[in-house]
Amino acid sequence: VRRIQYRLLAIIVSIGLIGIITPILYTNSLALGQAQEGILDKLRSHANAILVYSNSSEKTTFQELATEYSGASSLRITLIAADGTVIGESSLPITELQQMDNHNERPEVLAAQEFGEGFSTRYSNTLKIQFIYFAKKVDQNHYGFKYVRLAQSLKSVENLASTYREFYYLIIGFMVLVIIIAWFLLKNWLTDPIHELTQAADDISKGNLSRRININTGGIEIDDLATNMNQMAMTLDQDFRRIKRMEKVRSEFLGNVTHELKTPISSISGYIETLLEGAIKDENVNIGFLERALENVKRLEELVTDLVEISRIETGELQMNYDYFNIYNLLNDIHKDSQQRNSNKNIKIQLEVPDKKLFIYGDKGRLEQVIDNLLSNSMRYTDQGHIRIKVLRRDNELVFSIIDTGIGISRKSINRIFERFYRADKARDRRKGGTGLGLAISKHIIEAHGSNIYVDSLEGKGSTFSFGITTISPE
Repeated sequence: VRRIQYRLLAIIVSIGLIGIITPILYTNSLALGQAQEGILDKLRSHANAILVYSNSSEKTTFQELATEYSGASSLRITLIAADGTVIGESSLPITELQQMDNHNERPEVLAAQEFGEGFSTRYSNTLKIQFIYFAKKVDQNHYGFKYVRLAQSLKSVENLASTYREFYYLIIGFMVLVIIIAWFLLKNWLTDPIHELTQAADDISKGNLSRRININTGGIEIDDLATNMNQMAMTLDQDFRRIKRMEKVRSEFLGNVTHELKTPISSISGYIETLLEGAIKDENVNIGFLERALENVKRLEELVTDLVEISRIETGELQMNYDYFNIYNLLNDIHKDSQQRNSNKNIKIQLEVPDKKLFIYGDKGRLEQVIDNLLSNSMRYTDQGHIRIKVLRRDNELVFSIIDTGIGISRKSINRIFERFYRADKARDRRKGGTGLGLAISKHIIEAHGSNIYVDSLEGKGSTFSFGITTISPE
């Protein structure tokens, strides 16, 4: 993040400097250029004026002409002969003219030789001042000198430049303030959120999946990134919790399966060992032992079948075969079969349907399994009284209810009865039979039909299991 801050600062400073220096340099160059052009125009006008003045002046020497015109114009006047000798110089006494260098190599004089006039800007070694020089070539036969050169100190231009510099310093100071403000705004707007994202990513990578990012930059892509990271962390957290739950369920499932398998296997082993030790010859016990061993074998078979069934359901391998069919005949067959199975009990089983045209859309075999499971569960925990298989029409569905007057379900157990192998009273429930998987299988089948199983129970009074299945007209 610090590298980003430094790079961002470097970019802001660079853009700021370019934005400041470029117009300053351009404006300064333009202003100074215009000032110099004004001076050159002034010098050019005075060059022409001095020629007119030389024709009318009563001064007898070139030195006097240069000095007099310089006094009137405040310009430095230099009159130069064709061979480059200075024959008049307003800034020096006449006694020092012979000490001056030959001026034929001066840039402005060289330009005047070729183009008629020329100028240059340079430091004067004679007067130790920065000057702008203008030279004009004239007719020596007429005027007595070959070049007239005028010069003006650049102090006025330098003063102008100094004024501009003060103004530019003010602008630079203002821009620096703007850059500082922009830096802090960008820091809060960009680098701080990036730091928050980096810290959050580090926390999430260390396993803190509850970490959330709370930033609002005003709609730039960083907000979307933060939202996506929050969603990712939430998904990972949910997946992690789900995996932990699955691990817990798997551990409990393995423990339950081991226990459920161990009980009948131990019983079968005990019966067989007893028979092998000699009881097989005792007609009073051998048939009974074999019958009980067979019961445990059937229980094992039922348990394995249910285990395979629920495994296929939970892994999505179980295929549902949906169709439109009339479920009345199926309910009637289940009703008759249940009466035969409980002929030795003081239980009355009733089938209550609105009519015999009960068309639904579902998997006939699986729904038969659900109703049989629920009915078997009611018969298992009802010693006397009655059980009702009730069907009601409600909007676009049929509501199936299995109502019994059995022992009921305690409040603490009612939310867990659909868990695999859950038994409210394990010792009593195991004696009653069943694998402990019937309700779990039924729940998954009904959910595959887009519905749920609901339970209403009062301990000591009985229970009601109900679910709805979509209906369709026989036409």
